[in-house]
Amino acid sequence: MLINCKQKIMKKLACLIAIYITFITHLYPVGGTGGQPGQFLQWAAGARALGLGKAYFSISDDASATYWNPAGLTQLDRKEIMALHAELYPGTKTQYEFISFVYPTPKHGVFGGNIVRLYSPDFQKIELPFDADTGMITGPPKVTGTFSDDNMALTASYGRKVVSNVSIGLALKFIKRKLDIYEDTMVTFDATTLVEGFNSRLPGLKAAFGVKNLISMANGTDDRLPIIFRFGVSHKFLRDRLLTSFDLEKNLKGPMNWSLGVEYWVVNFVAMRIGFDGESGFRESNMGLGFKYKDYGIDYAFAMHDLGESQRVSGSWRFGKSIIRNREALMQRLLQEGMDATRRGKFLIAFNRFDQAYSVDPTNKSVRDIMSKLQKVIGYIQSVTGATDEANSVRKGVSAYLENEIPATVNSFRYAYYKNPENDKLLALLNQIERENSMPLTETFRTDVVGWTIIDQKVYESRQSIIEGRYADALRKSQEIINLEPQNITALELMGSAFYMMDQPDKAREVWLKVMEIDPTNLIVPQFMEQMK
Repeated sequence: MLINCKQKIMKKLACLIAIYITFITHLYPVGGTGGQPGQFLQWAAGARALGLGKAYFSISDDASATYWNPAGLTQLDRKEIMALHAELYPGTKTQYEFISFVYPTPKHGVFGGNIVRLYSPDFQKIELPFDADTGMITGPPKVTGTFSDDNMALTASYGRKVVSNVSIGLALKFIKRKLDIYEDTMVTFDATTLVEGFNSRLPGLKAAFGVKNLISMANGTDDRLPIIFRFGVSHKFLRDRLLTSFDLEKNLKGPMNWSLGVEYWVVNFVAMRIGFDGESGFRESNMGLGFKYKDYGIDYAFAMHDLGESQRVSGSWRFGKSIIRNREALMQRLLQEGMDATRRGKFLIAFNRFDQAYSVDPTNKSVRDIMSKLQKVIGYIQSVTGATDEANSVRKGVSAYLENEIPATVNSFRYAYYKNPENDKLLALLNQIERENSMPLTETFRTDVVGWTIIDQKVYESRQSIIEGRYADALRKSQEIINLEPQNITALELMGSAFYMMDQPDKAREVWLKVMEIDPTNLIVPQFMEQMK
């Protein structure tokens, strides 16, 4: 049922994205609108992504996720650093640099950051002499020096799983632009999601959706970064050796862009890639190679564009211990501390430990179920201390409840209640658990008769049930007495009688023989057994 619900949610999400993209396309028709602020951030990061034609939004499984999709950071379980260098198009001297670092934690999600820089030097300053009165140029142009165009962005990224296959990501970017002596700064905020696997038939399918420049501010300029929507899907085939990906990107002030990429691992350490991106037609074609050895990776991409050819190279290094092992160790420790606190009757402390374990892995359903059960217990009983039979039984019952052993839970709570019939909170908790599991409710003990013990009440109720022909109730009442006093002769006699009246003489004989073992001088049971011959 849960899987069907997820499938319905994903279908609705896909429909909403498709409708939105269609709406945006009509609202902002395709067509060039000139340069946009922050366009240097569209150059992409990582030669692998560039070799795939920038169709990398739903992949984002390396350190470049800080740039592409922060939600993809949750796919990394070790620290990683990546660096890219590219000289863009011959004759321009334009250099593009990217460096990124990712730091996963076992409890608090995955953190990362990157630096992007696009630097174009040696632009000539030209001075044109002119007559201020006539506005006419009065002489030839004169070179007075050079200037550069320097664009840089610092990004802090964060990713975290919210359920087993869904992650969210956030990114905060600080952008600084400098053209000759003029400079300005911008701050912007991105939000993304990543869904990994939709059902058992499509485990290799991933989809991502995000919004860039969702919130932005500027200082020293009237430029405003445009809101950009991006959607991507990718899928692995041939035992994960073949990867295909497709992205759509819509700038609210520009045309719809698309990207398509294919990657094939020829052997375990060598990959070939091809990719394309464009608007109404092709804009850039890409090819690439990837090499990996143990914790190291080198990627190369070659691009063909109207402006010329471009080569990009990036390298990556993964290091440190896997947070999966650390997370599992931390989870085991917190769960053990929670169960130990439960056995000591410290239920609030136990809940705190289970809550910490759940924050380490919010996809763990068993921990979530334990927290739900313990929260119910805390609503009635926060702690139980002491070494009395009542306290021991309550602690034993709560431990059994967290392990989903309902019969043991009910028996332990009933025993504790019979030891102290004035414990109304325990009775209320016991009745709630009994109702949830369609079990007969434990009744309130009579306290209006002086000297009337709970054993007396149970014996009376069991005997009345036999008289009225309710033999199953008689068995249950007798068992409740035996839970309190395992060698109660009267309860065993009544239990044997109930079995006998239910035409189960073998069980009746077994119970009565136990009575004879406990009390060989018993005169009543031999008479019963004589009647059975």
